[in-house]
Order: sequence, then C-alpha cells, then structure tokens
Amino acid sequence: MSVIRDMRVALRERGSKERVPWRKAKWFYLFITPWMIGFLVFTLGPVLSGILMSFTNFDGMNFDAMRFVGFHNYVEAVKDEQAWWGFKRVMYVTVVGMPLGMVIPFIAAVLLTRQIRGQGVFRTLFYIPSILPITAVVWVWKLMMDNNYGLVNAALDAIKPGTYVRWLTEYSTLVLIMMGLWGATGQATVYYMAGLQSVPKELEDAALIDGANAWQKFRFVTLPLVTPVIFYQLVMSVLNIGQILVQPLLLAGSIGGAGQGSGLGAIPPRDNYFFMVHVFNRVFTYFRFGYGFALLWLLFAFALILTLIVFGTARYWVFYEVEQE
Repeated sequence: MSVIRDMRVALRERGSKERVPWRKAKWFYLFITPWMIGFLVFTLGPVLSGILMSFTNFDGMNFDAMRFVGFHNYVEAVKDEQAWWGFKRVMYVTVVGMPLGMVIPFIAAVLLTRQIRGQGVFRTLFYIPSILPITAVVWVWKLMMDNNYGLVNAALDAIKPGTYVRWLTEYSTLVLIMMGLWGATGQATVYYMAGLQSVPKELEDAALIDGANAWQKFRFVTLPLVTPVIFYQLVMSVLNIGQILVQPLLLAGSIGGAGQGSGLGAIPPRDNYFFMVHVFNRVFTYFRFGYGFALLWLLFAFALILTLIVFGTARYWVFYEVEQE
C-alpha cells in the first residue's frame, strides 16, 4: 500500500510540474496572438492567394469570370519578349550597379573610420540620403538632370555654350544607377563601419608586430573579418534584384519630356523599362492580375536560386572569429 501511495504522490507532483510550464507558456501564446493574426492575414494569406491566382485569369475585380488556366500564365511569361527585355535591363543594372554599390560604401567606411577632423559631419552627410523619401530624391535628381531646365545642363552650357544632353532620355539608366548609389551608399557605409570597428585591435597589432605593412594588415586581417558584413550586403543586393519600380516611373515624368504622363502613370524610356515596370503595366494597365502574379513568382524563383548559390559559396570566402558549425 505504501508503494502505491508513493506512486500516486509522485504522479501528482509530476503533473503539477508539467502544468507549471503551460501556465507560463499561455502568456507567451497570448502575447504573440496579435502577431500571428497579422502574419496569417497580411503575409501568409496574400502569399498563398498569390500562388493560386497565378494559375487563373483573374482581372482583379471580377471573381465570377475567374477561371483556372493551369500553367498558361507561366508559359506566356517565358515567351513574353517585353518581360525578357525588362529582365535583361535588370541584369545590366545589377552587373554595373551592384559592384559599385558594394565597393563605394566600403571605401567610404574605411575613410570614415579613420581619425580625421570633422568625422561626425562627414558621417552625417553620407547617411542623410538614405533616410530621404524616394519621391523627394527623384524630384531632386529630376531638377538636376532635366533635359531642358536641369542644373547639370545649365552648368555644361556655362562651360561650353550650346551643350545639351538628354539625360533622362538617352542616359536614363545611367541617371538611375547614380541616383541609386547616392541614396543607398549611406546605409551600406554604416554597416561596413560597424564591421570595421568590430575587428579586434589586438589582431591588427599582432600583424604589425609580425612585420606586416598597412596593406598586408588590411588584406589578411581586416578584410577577412569584415566578410560577414560583405556577405550580408551581397545577399540583400541579390534579394533586391528586379525590385526596381518606383524610381523609373517617377523619373519618367513630363517635366523634361522624358516620358509620357506623370507620376506612377508615366511610361519610362525604353532603357528604363525594367521587369517590375512590365509587371506593373500588365497588372494595373491591362488588369491581368493572374499573369502578373506568375511573373512575380518567376522573379522570386530566380532570386531564391541566386541567394542559395551565394549561401553555398559562403564557406569559401566568409570568415568568422568563431568557428561556425
């Protein structure tokens, strides 16, 4: 009888111990419930509906006329010459702009981490463009690069009378790349500065004691320990591939005659007709929401493949102070 009584006591004690974590966990689930509802309604729901809509002829309004079309939208996207043109323009901007977008902030970070007079002022000036609204940034660049009344053309005309460059028409992609670099350099510079300042000083001092010069110290000590930040910047750049939409549309306003219409309804020059501009055109001009979803999922698949490739190569060039499992 004593054995049975001891077992009952042990089971009661065990049950009470198991109930205590739940009493604590229920508050956890209670507090994350608003986030879970928001995630299901505003993230997971739209993603799943986007997958389903990509297999239909949905026009954005008429659910009664919506029909399942299978892989027709995806087959059409592969054969769409306009989509391929937009994709090629995206790759051109990526090949030209991505290396510059990683090298320029890194050089700026190296310079700004040195003890120079007015260091705080220069850091502020570098970072300000990254917090400006995109509409204001585009408007400022349009005022500078406008074909007829731009400040750049006015300066060129003052130097050499009669000089007239159609920046927003013939060199629209160049303007877009310069504007992107100007706006994104500040934030990337902050990340690189954080990485450079986290390099242990004792390792750099040890390299100098061993006879390394300034370049060797940077090449074999500083740079390897900053590769995690470079890796992060590379991944974010890959994820942003193809997401160029607002800038070319706003640059194509009618002020300088660079495009038809104004605002988001403008038609960019041919060189600035990127993949997302094509998606925007098909969805909100021709109301082909199902086809637009198919284009977006193809873009997502391409970005995912590139991201996996970057992660797969990271083991060969990304170094950490602590060994990664």
